[in-house]
Amino acid sequence: MKIIRREQLTEKEWSGGTTTELAICPEGAVYADRDFIWRLSSAVVRDEKSTFTALPDYMRLITTRKGNLRMKHDAGEWYELAPGQAALFDGASETVSEGVVTDFNLMLRKGKAEGAIEAAKLAASDGAVKIKDLAGIWRQPEEKETVGIFVSDPGTVCFEDPSEALHEGELVLFDAADSVSELKVKAGSDMMIICIYIKLLF
Repeated sequence: MKIIRREQLTEKEWSGGTTTELAICPEGAVYADRDFIWRLSSAVVRDEKSTFTALPDYMRLITTRKGNLRMKHDAGEWYELAPGQAALFDGASETVSEGVVTDFNLMLRKGKAEGAIEAAKLAASDGAVKIKDLAGIWRQPEEKETVGIFVSDPGTVCFEDPSEALHEGELVLFDAADSVSELKVKAGSDMMIICIYIKLLF
């Protein structure tokens, strides 16, 4: 189990806003070198119109945390993502977008990793709920698999151990050594979390 706290993260400027790298594999890989297997990040897009960085060796998954995003790949049709809706696309495509948003991204090296992201709504209540009842991609990770939870909205997600509580912008990752099939979470307010599944293919 690995918890990534906000104070561990660094926000970097790019031409259209800011981006925060949440996790990268292998640990210590450098995004700019394009030698990573997978990468999780969240970006704030300030420009109304943006062109995505070309990443021909990667597949990309994106969802919005705040705001609606219109996207188009190559000569394809425009489509819109509302918060929690996810899209998978080829990093080799010429991708343009419209909309001022905060997003969440998973990049996967072609032939080296596959994965999925799925948003889930947590309702404020006194009782805990099993993650597998909220997200279809949630499972007990086997060897070479990673699952995780990212807190997208303001608020706190609590586990059985209070010291493991997550706040907005924080992430927890689990591997095969962790027992998570029956993992329960509880929210102090209505909020969205993003569940993550990643599998290495080598």
